[in-house]
Amino acid sequence: MTNKAGFTLIEILIALTILSIALTALLKSTSQNIKDAYYLRQKVIANWVGREVVNEARLQLITLPTAPNTLDLEKEMLGETWQVKGSLVPTPNPKIQKIEVSVYQHENKFSELKSYWYAQ
Repeated sequence: MTNKAGFTLIEILIALTILSIALTALLKSTSQNIKDAYYLRQKVIANWVGREVVNEARLQLITLPTAPNTLDLEKEMLGETWQVKGSLVPTPNPKIQKIEVSVYQHENKFSELKSYWYAQ
């Protein structure tokens, strides 16, 4: 018998199995990172939309109703449509009002902002 250099079929199959397990883990990790990045992007945009509505209420460009009533708006930002619900909540000090704004997209709540302003 001659001694030939090379890998046996079993060694190649074991190496391919290990490689496939490693690549599967890498794909799963990459997929999760993409989902997380998308979710964080949506959260940031929703926060911007909520801040815009809060600032519009402070500048009295929009009029928010007193809770439990809410103002339902649709805002567009970065090519996406967002549903916004906002209201004013009375505080113990009658000159200060609390602004509450919630931002949704496809029935998922992405952001909830609370702010105060001096009501004259």
